[in-house]
Amino acid sequence: MRRNGMRHRAVCAVLLASSVLVADAHAGVFRLRRTVVVGDSLLAGFGSGGLVGVGRPGQVDSAPAFVARRAHVRLPLPFMDAPGVPPPLVIVDANRNGRLDRGEVRRTRGGLGFRADLDKTARNLAVPGEDTGSVFEKISAEDVAGELVTGDVKGRDVLKFLILGLPLRPEPVSQVSRARELHPSFLLLWIGNNDALDMATDTNPGAVTLTPQEFGGRFRTLLEALADTQAGMAVANLPDPTGIAALRRAAGDVTGCRRADGATEPVAADDLLSIDLAPDRLPTPPCSRVLNAEERAQVRAKASAFNDQIAAAIADTERTRGVTIAPVDMFAAFDQLGARGVDLNGDGTADLTTRYLGGIFSLDGIHPTRTGNALLANAFIDAINARFGESIPHVDVARVAARDPLAHSRFRPAGEVPFGVIGDSEGDDLEAFFTRAFARIADGIDDFRRRFERLF
Repeated sequence: MRRNGMRHRAVCAVLLASSVLVADAHAGVFRLRRTVVVGDSLLAGFGSGGLVGVGRPGQVDSAPAFVARRAHVRLPLPFMDAPGVPPPLVIVDANRNGRLDRGEVRRTRGGLGFRADLDKTARNLAVPGEDTGSVFEKISAEDVAGELVTGDVKGRDVLKFLILGLPLRPEPVSQVSRARELHPSFLLLWIGNNDALDMATDTNPGAVTLTPQEFGGRFRTLLEALADTQAGMAVANLPDPTGIAALRRAAGDVTGCRRADGATEPVAADDLLSIDLAPDRLPTPPCSRVLNAEERAQVRAKASAFNDQIAAAIADTERTRGVTIAPVDMFAAFDQLGARGVDLNGDGTADLTTRYLGGIFSLDGIHPTRTGNALLANAFIDAINARFGESIPHVDVARVAARDPLAHSRFRPAGEVPFGVIGDSEGDDLEAFFTRAFARIADGIDDFRRRFERLF
């Protein structure tokens, strides 16, 4: 009996020790226990022109969601139900020829989704379309109600309210004010992309008039406000916006362009044009619709100047506020992806590229796929581990890609994607991408109005 009792206690001790080891192995990273996300569409989980909780990709596939899962911490999301806000694009092989043809990327669903969890406090506060100025702008239920009454509905306000304004509160909120209220233990920050994006989508280096000094002033003010929380941060800089898949090489399909004076000048094979270029602009589009090598260098230089301001703001904030910040070099990360892609199986060939349907960018050509988000998450993880001494494991990109239809689409073009591939576009290019996305939200406002009225 005594031996049996001793054996029983020994077994219990082994089981207890095993359970502790298992618990330790799966314990969350304490530093990230109350992570709050501030940013734009690239951290929100926006993809293929829409925002939806579960999709291809969805909010659950956002880079912050991947980071949280690898760190074994909770990150409540402002989950949007189907069909999304707005609904995402899909591929419709209308002629069933198995190739991606003009107009075959489109929306097939109407209406709008809504917040699925009205009483849940989200900690991913990233709002599509936000920049370093609007991140401070506040929204309230009264603002949206007033727009519904007058009929002057702004899709930008609707989406911002759905992300930041629920659960309902009496006071207006911005990303910055909400982040401070949530008492974060850690902050993921990536914003400023929309301060630079128009240079690429408008194929015009002069489209962005914000100076690097003005940008830097905004970014310093943002870091100062967030530093009041005394939370550590991971702060990303900006990639070269000309690297998006929404721009394609001329590649011989366009060999000349028309100047304003009517003269024609040659277009190099590597010059960039919008994939959304209207057919009636071809084969000789206006030169304003072509981004040549000199103009690409100008765009890249401005993005680099903005990044210099981000780096200086990080250094100043660390020095004056005593907050530790991990810089995340997205400029270098996207350069590497553009140059080499990603070899998933080690055979020396890139399985993922930054070209359209190359597996990294979603169907809108601007926002990442599920696999692209996994790559972004690993960039954040590397920076956090290096600066804070954590050991957060990488996302298994090959495993994510194996389950991501956009990472191995049968419609991936052998060469360049056809012009006009996005079929529900208005206009002849990607100009004012978010203006058009917000207009689609406003067009579906009847669905939103009915559900908004039930909140009161």
